[in-house]
Amino acid sequence: MIVCSCNVISCRQIKGMIGPDGSGPATAGEAYDCLGCSPDCGRCARAVRGILAEARAACASQCGSCASRDIECAVHVQVHAQIGQMLDGIVIAQERAAA
Repeated sequence: MIVCSCNVISCRQIKGMIGPDGSGPATAGEAYDCLGCSPDCGRCARAVRGILAEARAACASQCGSCASRDIECAVHVQVHAQIGQMLDGIVIAQERAAA
């Protein structure tokens, strides 16, 4: 079900941001950041918060296998890419220094 028609965000995407340990965005704003977008009209913020709370409660009460993790947080993907680039640069610099 589409929760945010401005950004075409589904309930499944929002639930997918909550980890088995209950970690993940705590607010609608954090959820938007994680998906790489921003709230437009704001009418869905209350629903997003409710879905996040519902998903956390499911994680806490079940065996830790909650919503499908089909998406990756855009913020984390970007940070991991930057770290990879920095490490690649260090390796190249070390190889040049050794040569």
